[in-house]
Amino acid sequence: MNLHGVVRGPVNAINPDIQGLILRSAGYDTKLDGYRRPKYLQAQSISLQVQALAGGDLRHAEFLNLQGVLRAVYLFGDTQGVERVAVKGGDLLQFPEYPGAPITNWLVTEVLETWNPGWSKVIATQQIDAIVIQ
Repeated sequence: MNLHGVVRGPVNAINPDIQGLILRSAGYDTKLDGYRRPKYLQAQSISLQVQALAGGDLRHAEFLNLQGVLRAVYLFGDTQGVERVAVKGGDLLQFPEYPGAPITNWLVTEVLETWNPGWSKVIATQQIDAIVIQ
């Protein structure tokens, strides 16, 4: 049973989904000087439920030493954070920090829950760069 699907309606009545983009990590390229540039597959449109981190999620992020602007993001489907073994740097989400704000890049830094093929809950960290990849 997809409980996330069951509660989606009441949750959206209070905090509506936002449309965003997901760019799935495809590893990275290494330049001659050693600089690694992340690679992403083509962007796909996705509905996102963006929320503040709960107390337990904040403690989890604290142990990971994550800093910056963090959000809990619920989305249908599977997404991945940093996977060193698979040489992936984490999927990238693009959405505004709040309604009316400019679109910014958010790196999936930790997958908190995944219920394939249903939905995922991740910690996304806002990125400093102002470039919007599309």
